[in-house]
Amino acid sequence: MTPIQIFKSVWERADMLAALHAYLAGHVTSVLKVDELLRAEWVARVAALDLYVHELVAQRMLSIHAGLLSPTTKYLSFRVSMETQARMLAGAGTPAGLAAFDLSVREQLSYLTFQSPDKIGEAIRLCSPIELWGEVAIFQGASESERQAKAKSIKSTLAAIVSRRNKIAHEADLQPSIPREAWPISAQDLELVRSFIASLVPAIDAVIFAAD
Repeated sequence: MTPIQIFKSVWERADMLAALHAYLAGHVTSVLKVDELLRAEWVARVAALDLYVHELVAQRMLSIHAGLLSPTTKYLSFRVSMETQARMLAGAGTPAGLAAFDLSVREQLSYLTFQSPDKIGEAIRLCSPIELWGEVAIFQGASESERQAKAKSIKSTLAAIVSRRNKIAHEADLQPSIPREAWPISAQDLELVRSFIASLVPAIDAVIFAAD
């Protein structure tokens, strides 16, 4: 599967959470806290973006290794273990050699998250030479003179979405005040998250492959 296909498959799973919330919100009493489904959906939407970037980078790094794409400066500084190098040499020119490199790439990427704009930008430099956020800004309709401001706005919005995701995942979405009550969340909040990420991922995909 391509990275965008993998993203869409995870995105559809998050859609189920949205549909379940919409149904329960109209059919159950306030005793059942259906807003927790919105928090679960928020985390799932960001996870879809994270997985997309992981797959995009891993697949394109494998293509670079296979000679199908030009290496980037950051790709050339990527390190693999001596064991991996031995397996790559033993399987040079065969699927086994490619698999050894692919496994090493995926193992190293598995320790990282690609959600914040800076981390995503760093990841993309492993497999593409483009200035990511500026190109995404242009793709989304900014003029050359608006490029920098639009890129800053995109990064700021994404950072805010990821910050709230982290509050949900790591702090139970609780406010710091006493008593520890949850931050408010609404279906409208999730609509903003959905629309932003749903337009961001295809934009990233388009500008990267257009530069090949």
